[in-house]
Amino acid sequence: MEFAPVLFSTKVHNGARTFFVDVKSAKNNKPYLKITESSISKEGEKKKNYMTVFENEINDFKEAIEQAVGFVNEKTK
Repeated sequence: MEFAPVLFSTKVHNGARTFFVDVKSAKNNKPYLKITESSISKEGEKKKNYMTVFENEINDFKEAIEQAVGFVNEKTK
């Protein structure tokens, strides 16, 4: 199995969950965002969930995240 090249990678670790935020290159050489949640259940089972955001969706996705973060920040003041 051939994996897409990683152009950028960062992670957020929070307790039993870790989020990996990677920018990868598709077969057509266009970048896309892959978000992976890696967690360990109470029973010790390792789980991974993936989410892919393609280049044509990324600005709308960013705007939605910014709106959600703004909402949460307002609610926690």
